[in-house]
Amino acid sequence: MPIYRYTALNRKGKEEKGILDAGNAVLARKMLRAKGLYVRTIAQDEEKRERELFPFLTKLVYRVPRRDVALFARQLGTLLDAGLPLDRSMNNIIDQTENEFLKKALIEVKSDVVEGDALSTALTKHPAIFPSIYGNLISVGEKTGTYEKALLRLADLEDANLTMKSKVQAALFYPVIMLALLGAIMAFLMGVVVPQIERLFDEMDMDLPLITKVVLAFSHIMSSGWILVVIGLFAGGAYALQRYYATAEGRRRIEELLLKIPLVGSLLQKSILARFSRNLGVMLENRVPLITSLQVVSKVVNHSIFNAEIERAIDKIKEGSRITDAFRDSVIVNQMILGMLSAGEASDNIPGMVNKIADILDEDVNAAIQKFSTLLEPIMIILMGGLIALIMMAILLPISDLQKQMQF
Repeated sequence: MPIYRYTALNRKGKEEKGILDAGNAVLARKMLRAKGLYVRTIAQDEEKRERELFPFLTKLVYRVPRRDVALFARQLGTLLDAGLPLDRSMNNIIDQTENEFLKKALIEVKSDVVEGDALSTALTKHPAIFPSIYGNLISVGEKTGTYEKALLRLADLEDANLTMKSKVQAALFYPVIMLALLGAIMAFLMGVVVPQIERLFDEMDMDLPLITKVVLAFSHIMSSGWILVVIGLFAGGAYALQRYYATAEGRRRIEELLLKIPLVGSLLQKSILARFSRNLGVMLENRVPLITSLQVVSKVVNHSIFNAEIERAIDKIKEGSRITDAFRDSVIVNQMILGMLSAGEASDNIPGMVNKIADILDEDVNAAIQKFSTLLEPIMIILMGGLIALIMMAILLPISDLQKQMQF
């Protein structure tokens, strides 16, 4: 069903803008008049056609925050669990949804459901908003009559992923702020203070120490056109690195390097495994087949090295191997997790054991983030203090030499 964008005046003469779905423009106008709105402009929305013609726009322009998606899953699961029909539940949620792109997607989902599609099928038509795990979990729930429970589990999963992401971002926030502050201080010292001191040195025709000459050279670069060349080189290097990362070989090599960095590699490995375990546990608990679960989770993890390991594990499981044996040669999955998976297989409770692994890894990630932040804070302070001390030393050394010459 088409979606229309409108501008209208309400009974108080206030302008209102919004979107609605209707069979055609005439029906859309009638629906708006029934709400007491005087339609000024109405036109069919072009976003759906643009998404179909230019799929890359979905990720670049039509972004939907994951927190909004989690809220939708929780609201829909709660309403369905309370006994409301699916179409009424969707209408209630659409009326409350503020994000325009999500609202239009939900209108399309509702239209597909009304026309006879299953909810899982309708959601899979919007992969940028609802990844394949939604379709698989809800599809199983539809067959077992418990898809409202699947929606609530998906909401919990989204919240867990968002919590993990926010903790990592919080750990990186402090060093980013400190680096920005350091950059501002260095720019002020090298661009304003040092040039003024240099003029004093030139007037006195002083023989400057090596450290002062190096600092003055950097000051010349920052206060002249050469700084643009340096910025251009950095920007070019960043672009080249991004292009290299976009290739399969480049991504694999960079991810291998990141895994080898102390602290960072351990944190990255644990966060990958925590996300893998959490998603896999949810799918297995909802009776999604193991191979299907692994195929879906590999897309959620989105790590080239681990994705390749998961694909090899799937091939081994198809040949009859146990999940523990399938991941035996993994670089990412460590011995502790293999031992717990083996225990889960022995007790015939792999879903419960995978969820327990996820809980343990969440705690490990929290501890790793805390350790990372604790170590990074003094390092950043030492770095900032050291660079400022270096500049001040470069300024004060010639002045000290001058004072000694004047005393003689």
